[in-house]
Amino acid sequence: MVDPRPAGSDGAHPPAAAPGAPGHLRTAPEIRAEIGRRTQEILDAPRDAENPQARDREKAVVHECRYLMRLLAMRRRSDGEMRTRLARREVPADIAHEVMARIDRAGLIDDAAFARDWVAQRRALRSLGDEALRRELADRTVDPAVIDAALSTGQSDEETRCRDLVRSRIDHRDRQRLRTDRDGSHRRRLSRRLDALLTRKGYPGSLAVHVISSELRDAADPAVR
Repeated sequence: MVDPRPAGSDGAHPPAAAPGAPGHLRTAPEIRAEIGRRTQEILDAPRDAENPQARDREKAVVHECRYLMRLLAMRRRSDGEMRTRLARREVPADIAHEVMARIDRAGLIDDAAFARDWVAQRRALRSLGDEALRRELADRTVDPAVIDAALSTGQSDEETRCRDLVRSRIDHRDRQRLRTDRDGSHRRRLSRRLDALLTRKGYPGSLAVHVISSELRDAADPAVR
């Protein structure tokens, strides 16, 4: 694991890696390579003569920097998320401040990139709606303006994602039963199930009603494949 050290007095920083295209899901090797590049300035900085107290403080800072970089090697983290992790570990305020300063100098704090990655991954892997994504990012103390920008990225709008999710949950047997459903009982059960799903995924109620109604109508129509 990389051993982070204080940045040099000349203020030199290596160029940050170019951000990936919006929605790009980075691999673990890409993440590790980025962290390695951005922490090189800390590795190359010379150490000053230290007294025992300063040496102990430096060890504590390095220990917590290593901890955060292990987290960052798995995925991006927001500034607030990393600060929360340090608080849970009961890291003293002065140590936490220096740790975050070094992580920032290394170019590893980028809430905009974090939010873009989060939105892309959660849309792709869990089909979450914008409301749920907004809550999750707010829980990680991401600025509302940054959240808005991240949610505006993507290949499709929220209604399209909602329809794709609903269609994926209406199978061939459901279509057959809807087409022979004389009293509407199966349609009502399926509608309730889909509504509960879209609520969990964070889609607005008005959108859910609209999409479920039209998709069940199409599913019950023999002319629609």
